[in-house]
Amino acid sequence: MSGDGTSTASSTSAPLSAAALAEWSHHVECVLRGIAHTLNNRAAALSAVIELSREPGGDASGTAAILSTELDRMGELAASVTLIGSPRRGMEAFAPSDAAAEALGVLQLHAEQHDPPTTIEARTAPAIRVPRWMFVRALVALGADASAIRIGDEGEWVAVRADAARAPGASPRVLVAELARLMGGEPLAGDQAGFRVPSLAAVRQREGR
Repeated sequence: MSGDGTSTASSTSAPLSAAALAEWSHHVECVLRGIAHTLNNRAAALSAVIELSREPGGDASGTAAILSTELDRMGELAASVTLIGSPRRGMEAFAPSDAAAEALGVLQLHAEQHDPPTTIEARTAPAIRVPRWMFVRALVALGADASAIRIGDEGEWVAVRADAARAPGASPRVLVAELARLMGGEPLAGDQAGFRVPSLAAVRQREGR
């Protein structure tokens, strides 16, 4: 971080270490496995809809409702693929709760998700301004082996805290630490799982706005 507390390496082109890249590759593989499984389910459901549509005297409105639901689910899958794809450039101001919803959509497809699935509480978290893709990926990496994440206001910081890992030998979260620093923040101290980034209000104050 620079002397005013902002990151000097917040560009989306800033390199990650080999360990961090390997960690993200693992999560992508897990999500792709989940997508493949879900696509098979969607294909089966659409086949059933086609068969129903061929039945004489079938319920047209019911068939249309099922088809609409399946198309919505396909759209959700496409959105998740976009989120794990190429990074978007630039900084964004946004509510952490919006990014949390995106991360949960990805985590629903993660092959290593447990039951019950990860929850993220971010309703009261103030706005931040960071590369959004970094924040979402950090949440995915944290949530892959945690049952709950809490995002909240801690002074000039917005802190993201995960509970203890659900399984021994879980990810060391190198990726989370590196993404936190690239966003102008830092990993939480000690054995705490999570990170913190400056709030939008704090960044604006530093900028003299």
